[in-house]
Amino acid sequence: MFKQLLRFVFFLAFFISTQASAEQRVIEDYEIKGISGELESNVELYLKQLVGDKPTRTLQRYAKKQVQSSIKALGYYNPTVDIEFDKDDKELIVKVERGPATRIEAINISLSGEGKADALLQNVIKNLNLTQGEVLNHGKYDSAHKKIESVLLELGYFDAKWPVRKLAVSVQKNSAVITFNIETGVRYQYGDIIIASETPAEKYIRSLAPFTQGQPYKATQIADYNLELSSTPYFASVRIYADIAARKNGQVPINIDVLPKPANSYEIGGGFNTELGPKVRFKWSKPWITEDGHYLESNLNVAEKQQDISMAYTIPVDDPNDDLWRFSVGYKLEDELADDIYSEILTGQLQRQWLTENNWVRTAFLRRDQETYRIGDEPEESTEMLMPGISYARKKSKGGTTPYWGEQWLVSAEFGLDDVLSTTNLVRVQLQHAWLRTYLDKHLVFLKANAGAMLVDDINNVPYSLRFYAGGDQSVRGFAYQSISPEDEDGDLIGGKYLLTSTIEYNYQFAQNWRAALFVDGGTATNDFSEEFEIGAGFGFRYLTPIGPVKVDHAWGLTKESKSTRLSITIGPEI
Repeated sequence: MFKQLLRFVFFLAFFISTQASAEQRVIEDYEIKGISGELESNVELYLKQLVGDKPTRTLQRYAKKQVQSSIKALGYYNPTVDIEFDKDDKELIVKVERGPATRIEAINISLSGEGKADALLQNVIKNLNLTQGEVLNHGKYDSAHKKIESVLLELGYFDAKWPVRKLAVSVQKNSAVITFNIETGVRYQYGDIIIASETPAEKYIRSLAPFTQGQPYKATQIADYNLELSSTPYFASVRIYADIAARKNGQVPINIDVLPKPANSYEIGGGFNTELGPKVRFKWSKPWITEDGHYLESNLNVAEKQQDISMAYTIPVDDPNDDLWRFSVGYKLEDELADDIYSEILTGQLQRQWLTENNWVRTAFLRRDQETYRIGDEPEESTEMLMPGISYARKKSKGGTTPYWGEQWLVSAEFGLDDVLSTTNLVRVQLQHAWLRTYLDKHLVFLKANAGAMLVDDINNVPYSLRFYAGGDQSVRGFAYQSISPEDEDGDLIGGKYLLTSTIEYNYQFAQNWRAALFVDGGTATNDFSEEFEIGAGFGFRYLTPIGPVKVDHAWGLTKESKSTRLSITIGPEI
């Protein structure tokens, strides 16, 4: 009896000491043996969660089940899994034999209802990421199901049902059969546009709709409509949505909630630019002046070396964003923004803007400029120009104020005649293009080119503001603002008849809100192409904010004699 009691006490003490020791230990690392690639990564996702847990038998059993599930999710239904702790109970060792792969034997997808003849829906199903004969992947199976459901909603199949959605796996045959039977029901059409509150802009709300009642529903058109209305000057907020709960008779009503801007609105802002220094901006807008939606905008920008004020009165014709008349006046003063240059200009402009069939914004204009300027030690010159012209612009981008994809074009031409209220005969054309793409989420490539030319007898008769210069934060970094230019016999920068600049930039996003950048800029402003093509290069960082990237660049003027560097700070998107 005494011996049995002694054994019991000894066993109890050993058990308690073992448990106490185990409670003091935690798992610090793990090792996976026998698998690699996607299988290893999938198992690792679970094992990472165990670091810091106590090495108990319960955890060991549970971990084995989870590892088996992780492997099954990628199509291996008969794995052999062994889990043990190292001698210090600090490392979890997982040994896996994955076993035979389970492959997709058949994919059976059938449609009934109106969707059976829908080419868009059929194309989505045809391009699902599922292939007969490939190893079963539960993630791809779930993604295929969600993709079809998403497209059904996007195309207006609001009554769609799934009588059969089945993944049948045969462990003995190592095979799987996927079956989707979908009853799409009818594809709903657009119903009435219902505006929640009274607004004088109802005419434009209805005219901007990219659809008419009775057309097949498509969710992307609703998103485009929301963006188009938000871009008008009339609303502080816009919300457009299909009222699916109120659908009937094959149509779904479209509800619109708008919050008008106040009768007068004001914005005050500021910033910093290495060319202008600190700057302050004030904007006043009056978004609704007449019953036809005329509106007024005024902007004041003040910096140490540049001040400008402008006012524009806009008369919508049909679309207040792209089909309109606009009259604007402005005053701009630059003093030593570029070395030894002073410029004061008063301008007025009448514009007619409308959208072409290919979505180019076409603007015909007539501009009147009166300018007084001084270059170097030369006496002040006064010029006047009456210049009709036309421009074509197009911009496409994705990502809002921090675009990850985009393309932008601007083509313009204008001319003046000395017989018609102008100082000289002049023809001036310019082409600008920017291109932005992102690869593998982290790698961004940005390209930009700018070319300009003037047909004029003597560059000295051309107003300073119309001459071509290069250099600066938005041109060839590493060179001062407008420092790339032909010179006269006194060494003054007089500007050129021709302009050519280009940029190649690479960004790598190394953190959620941070990118590193490498870039090369090149360009020249010239009268006869005898000047050297200047090159600047450098590196920088981008901090991503809701108002656009804050860009800090350090650039070298590689072709400058001094090889000196320049720091530039700018705010705003590339496109």
